[in-house]
Amino acid sequence: MLISLASTMVVARLLTPDEIGTYAVASAIIMIINEFRILGAGDYLVREAELSVAKVQSAMGLTILISWSLGVLVFMFAPLASEFFGYPAVLTIFQILSLNFFLAPLVSIPFALLTRDMKFNLLFRAEVLAVTTNLFVTVSLIYAGMSYYSLAWGHTASTIILFVLLTLFLRPERMSYRPRFKGISEIASLGIFNSLANILRKATVTVPDIVIGKMGTTYQVGIFSKGLGFVQFLSQTLMMGVSPVALPYLSGARREGGDVRFAYQRASVLLGGMVWPVLAVGSLASLPAIRLFFGDQWDAAAPLASSLAIWAALRSVHWFSNEVLLAVHQEKIMALKDALVFGVLLVGIVLAFSGGLERIAQVFVLAGFIEVALISWVLRVYIALPFLPFLRVWLPNIFIAGGCALATLGLKKIVDFSEAPPWQPAILLAVVMPPIWLILLYIFRHPLYLEFRDVFVSFRKKLSDR
Repeated sequence: MLISLASTMVVARLLTPDEIGTYAVASAIIMIINEFRILGAGDYLVREAELSVAKVQSAMGLTILISWSLGVLVFMFAPLASEFFGYPAVLTIFQILSLNFFLAPLVSIPFALLTRDMKFNLLFRAEVLAVTTNLFVTVSLIYAGMSYYSLAWGHTASTIILFVLLTLFLRPERMSYRPRFKGISEIASLGIFNSLANILRKATVTVPDIVIGKMGTTYQVGIFSKGLGFVQFLSQTLMMGVSPVALPYLSGARREGGDVRFAYQRASVLLGGMVWPVLAVGSLASLPAIRLFFGDQWDAAAPLASSLAIWAALRSVHWFSNEVLLAVHQEKIMALKDALVFGVLLVGIVLAFSGGLERIAQVFVLAGFIEVALISWVLRVYIALPFLPFLRVWLPNIFIAGGCALATLGLKKIVDFSEAPPWQPAILLAVVMPPIWLILLYIFRHPLYLEFRDVFVSFRKKLSDR
């Protein structure tokens, strides 16, 4: 994520909002289609209690059928997409990104097997090298004058690197590249609903690019995507770091007869203790942060980011809801609740467009409240998670985030965030906020404090043993 941030910072200074907006329109559609390319095969391999080589081969067979077919369709229908949006560059961007579909089966299946075995050290090395390759290729091609096409080639280059690493150096023990087309219906039954849910979840952050791109201008797409991208970086740095662990963790709790409700509640509270304070600070310091990361040409994205940070905080409350519903084999309900959330957001964006980008950001906040209420009801019905006890254990997160927000407002009295060079509030926040956060964790006896204490005791014991 840090390397991706560096890439975003560099690209934001090398390309204009119009150029980034053009790529955002095309990549938003590809990101949605991407969710169908492995059709839940990865999650199937992670969730299965007993995994054989034959099941791996069936997963490979299904993924090849779906992903390669989608790759051909994306390439063939690129001219239609370009004509629909009225941007000629979309055609070439689609064709470049279609190459990723042909490598997807050879990347996603070994990736899923390493995830199941919790070999995150190996996945870390592979992903760091892939994202570094993306940065190098993208920046090099921008300097070569390839504009938005460089972003598509950078993404494709990272997929090629992952393919090479997972095939030649990090191949899992049970990995087989021989496709098997028997038994794929079992995987597809999970995959259809899982892929639909993933598409809908990702579409909530890509649909603004599509709607604004169709109803407005590429400049508006660039501004809104940058505000949303800043918030996504703050939240996804933390949430995506733990998301790969969530499904094997919750599935393991169920296989071993553990309390899935307790596991889910604990995971949610721990995540909220990190995400909510960060987003509270980010919401109040969005202007200097965006100037620092992307430059002052993106100032218009700051007020959008302030509102979108509230939406991201609300969304994080039940961030693991899909994983827990998968673990208890309720993938149909998972897809249905994501469809309802997406429908509310899509209709809201279309209706709010005439009111400007800030009105669209406000629609996101409203959708966030609806999402929390809906998922709370779903979890009460399907895993018997009571709402009031869940809210009670979540209260410390709300108080800690509020304390961090008050501290940020105090710092704004010391340094004017709108007038000072962006590095000044950044350094001030980096120095002051972590100790305040740790003190608040201690005051409210947050589970994160106990985790940090255990890590510190373990680290000190290792030092003394030396």
